[in-house]
Amino acid sequence: MKASSLPAFLLLFGFAAVGPAVAQDAVILKSGLTREGKVVGVSGGNVRIQTANGTVGTPLAEVREIRMAAPPEFDAAASQLAAGDAKGAVAALTKINETFAGLPAPWAERSAALLGDAKLAAGDKEGAAAAYDNLTKTYPQATALANLGRARLAVDAGQFDEASALLKPLLAGADKVAFPAPADGAPFCQANFLMGRIQEAAGDHQSALASYLKAAALFPFDKNAAAEAQKRADALRAEHAGLIAP
Repeated sequence: MKASSLPAFLLLFGFAAVGPAVAQDAVILKSGLTREGKVVGVSGGNVRIQTANGTVGTPLAEVREIRMAAPPEFDAAASQLAAGDAKGAVAALTKINETFAGLPAPWAERSAALLGDAKLAAGDKEGAAAAYDNLTKTYPQATALANLGRARLAVDAGQFDEASALLKPLLAGADKVAFPAPADGAPFCQANFLMGRIQEAAGDHQSALASYLKAAALFPFDKNAAAEAQKRADALRAEHAGLIAP
């Protein structure tokens, strides 16, 4: 085969040019400036950004927005929880929250909420309550997510009136959208599933069926909650022949 007439350094440059670009995180400041690099954590009220010149800190108070994809550890922990490995998820989510708590990013908020969910799934109700309280403290704008967790605790304790009040804002939001954002889909599913449990316990089987079917069919973003909602809907229809799907 005829050898290429291109110099070696041009061949190397050509391969580099078509190689995958390294995605960088972006920290947008309230002043309008943007700092790029790799966000490696939050410490002492500062976002730590790894750049070519080293790691620098930027006060959270100066940050308007973080553009950063969720780290693979977060997706892995969420998958662990969905698969039923609550203890493994607690360990992974605890580490993630220790590193990133306070980061103004949707996935970081969700990580704080999932830690409470994982502790609840592991049977640690006190730890779950503390995690939801910490979520409210760290992310005041995420009150609805924290209240969803508190509603789970209330339903498990048979405190249905309290749970119903906590769920109302989420359910009102769910009724206003047909195609929720990914971050809202799972909470809408869980809220409708929990409301179905409350309604079923009160003997309102028709309303419970409607709530379960909303969780299973309209907002099936939490696979576990959607599957359980479908099971309960099927059981209600089997036990009460007069029920009509909405």
